[in-house]
Amino acid sequence: MSNPKVSVLIPAYNYAQYLPEAIDSVLAQTFEDFEILIVDNCSTDNTEEIIMEYLKKDRRIQYFKNEENIGPYRNYNQCLLYASGEYIKFLNADDKFAPTLLEKFVSILDNNHDIAIITSYRQYFGSKTDILKTPYKGQVESKTAILSSLKYGNWIGEPTTVMFRRKHLNLGLFDISLLPFADQDMWLRHLRVGSLYTIDEVLSYFRIHDEMGTFQISNNKDKRYFNILQYAEYRRNAILNHRFGYNLYTHAPKEARKILNDATKRIVKLIETKTTSIEPLAYLYRFIIVQKFFQVAITPDFIYRTYAKLNAVRKTIKAFFKVSK
Repeated sequence: MSNPKVSVLIPAYNYAQYLPEAIDSVLAQTFEDFEILIVDNCSTDNTEEIIMEYLKKDRRIQYFKNEENIGPYRNYNQCLLYASGEYIKFLNADDKFAPTLLEKFVSILDNNHDIAIITSYRQYFGSKTDILKTPYKGQVESKTAILSSLKYGNWIGEPTTVMFRRKHLNLGLFDISLLPFADQDMWLRHLRVGSLYTIDEVLSYFRIHDEMGTFQISNNKDKRYFNILQYAEYRRNAILNHRFGYNLYTHAPKEARKILNDATKRIVKLIETKTTSIEPLAYLYRFIIVQKFFQVAITPDFIYRTYAKLNAVRKTIKAFFKVSK
């Protein structure tokens, strides 16, 4: 039996009340050459019971249950290990697809072999109904997409929104050390080998509710401060150490400087508020982090501006003593 065109991967944990809507949105797709792999991260609700009913209805559905709870992004990676399709499409257990998502995504990837990842507009549902649009439409050159994402955040989208080629998993799985932006990092690494394509149409729906993992992180002050520090360091590393295989500073020095300056300002602002607990600040002041901070701060632009300021001060002092005489 040949492999399916698309592996739809559903990592699940205690979302039994939302899971049927997610699965039904896949079964309602106009494109039908797919497998649905549900990986249960040791749910304590009736997730397994619901999935067992679906297994009786459609042979394209497979169910796996972890022996222990391995955390959200490790579970994403576990899903990837089971996948056999040419294309990978995640669907969070509390989200859903528009009926034509797979059809439109597959058509673009089939006909454009230089495209590494594809995304679309997405819409919140639940407690919010905003439509999230991308700043670009159609095909976007890799370095442009990377710089824009580092500047404005993960507008490419959550796992529910993005599709990519399974053959590019040689670039690595989700980096679990980069919570909560491991998905953004994954997309940017895939842009090393191809461009981005965005469809200007809502094709996925992202549920907003109080049980979301994102809310749990944002409500923990220490984690929130740590994530700000970590993301700032990540952005600087991407520019200065060529994390994604491109010399972004040479490619677009003005945009690169803006990203570096903004990342540095965010750390300084966090320190100045004096609201951080000792743990995030202890991380920041470890020698290796301080070393990296100055490595980033001392850019050509920083040196030039510092020299200009010192020169202005020197002239002011010189003028003062001349007047005094």
